Amino acid sequence: MAEATFTIPVTATVSIEGSSVTVKVLESLLTVKIEGLEAGPGKRLHLGRGKTMFDLVLDAARAYVRDTGESEFSAADLYHIALAEHPELELRRNSWGSHIVASAANHPSYRHYTSRHRYLRYLGKGRYSLEPGLLSPQNEPNENGTRK
Repeated sequence: MAEATFTIPVTATVSIEGSSVTVKVLESLLTVKIEGLEAGPGKRLHLGRGKTMFDLVLDAARAYVRDTGESEFSAADLYHIALAEHPELELRRNSWGSHIVASAANHPSYRHYTSRHRYLRYLGKGRYSLEPGLLSPQNEPNENGTRK
């Protein structure tokens, strides 16, 4: 028996609803249910009302300085503290690093961020320190960056 290879262009519509995928080709429908597929919106970070990831950065920096007695830390040190304090949050390592840089006004890449905070001081080689005066929550900066 001789074989011939050829292609036929087919236009199909694919739709995903919950855990089902439906493929429609002309009049034919094929629906496949995929087990283990989570329905609903993508996984996003959900913080309390009025809380941002910058608040988590500041809280983690305060906790590190308070608990270890050391004034220098890395972004990874703060990341591990934030994960330990908030295991229910799905913190992404890259987002965390970006928020650390956007919190250190003297970091060379700080200028690339539109949301800027002055919580940390960049010391070089991936090391940071908490800005003087921010160790206690009473000295927390307000929206325009000045102290209360």
